[in-house]
Amino acid sequence: MNLRAQIELITNPQDFVRLCNAVLQAEHGDDFLPIDDDRPDRGNDGFLKSERRMFAAHCFKRAQNRSIDAEIRTKMAGDLKKAIQLKQDRAWDINRWTFLSNYPMPEHIAASMVQAGNAAGIEVSWRGPEYFADRLQRFKGLRELFPNLMANEVAEKLDDVMRRLDSLAPPKPLAINWVPRNPDEQRALIEQMPRAWEYLLFAGVLLQGRVALDLRWRDYQNGYGRRTGRYLDRPSSLAQLEGVLNDGLLIAKGLNAIFASDINVRAFGPPGFAGDVGTIVQFAGRIVSTCEDLLNLASEVRGTVYADEFRQAADMLSAILGQPIGQTLFFMDRVIREFGEIPVWLAMPNPPPRHIEITLEISVDERRLKAFTKEVARVRRRLRI
Repeated sequence: MNLRAQIELITNPQDFVRLCNAVLQAEHGDDFLPIDDDRPDRGNDGFLKSERRMFAAHCFKRAQNRSIDAEIRTKMAGDLKKAIQLKQDRAWDINRWTFLSNYPMPEHIAASMVQAGNAAGIEVSWRGPEYFADRLQRFKGLRELFPNLMANEVAEKLDDVMRRLDSLAPPKPLAINWVPRNPDEQRALIEQMPRAWEYLLFAGVLLQGRVALDLRWRDYQNGYGRRTGRYLDRPSSLAQLEGVLNDGLLIAKGLNAIFASDINVRAFGPPGFAGDVGTIVQFAGRIVSTCEDLLNLASEVRGTVYADEFRQAADMLSAILGQPIGQTLFFMDRVIREFGEIPVWLAMPNPPPRHIEITLEISVDERRLKAFTKEVARVRRRLRI
């Protein structure tokens, strides 16, 4: 994966703003004024003094697999409107405005933004993932500040080391008959396909995902949520909380629909037939990504600053999300443990019958859901919104 593609996969706004600030400071030095993103900034994410240029930065919080033109237009137009207001209020002396993003800019949106800027006396421009990839290549020292974007370099060095090791000694095939703990063991399992490999592969994908999610789950249990830098007024607080709840319910519904389908048969194969590697990996990966999405929602709820009247509702919503998260993790732990025992069972002279069950239905606590709905309705009546 090239550097531009890695930049396009950034989904944490704080990480992207940190990248923007680092690149602009490397390129412009003290001429660039970074703005603290953890506080209300009125749409100003940085200012270049010599050019009287204001910057606005944006990345999406989830990797997009659909048309996002409407969302891009809304975000860009909203930030430009803030810049125009700051110019009119004489809060900042703005001649130019640049939109920073980790996604390419559609031409028809760009043209309309240029016209809107011209009408207000502001020259509009934008810089996308190509710009950041080019500057990271130009300013080599910046790469060390973003280890997640050094995957290609690390992979190349590892490949070189492995080639050297391969030349020193002949490879020794490793017979895998356990739940694979890393990608190398997973590849070996797929190549060898021992008895019941389908179940070991499924549990292996879950195991590797479970390890990656462990710290996030501990953060949730400890009540921690990473700061989002968002400060919401009353109407925005209400819309955010209701939106997160709907997202959580849709995520849970989507995973339940997968388990209700014939994916078990397609993944593991009917009796007497082999399973399908791609479907197994996709099935297990969807379970892991569902849990990650729910943890992201919970962290977003806790990391956002709501209007005082909605703080109790926010606490209730993060507790609601805990049940489907816990159910998914419990399922993963059970499968990893039980499927890990299959090779021992197969090694028995006369193994007793064994029932292999792969079922999951995640849900929310109806009592907590009703209490949250009642609390939101109470605040809505009180504030008349």
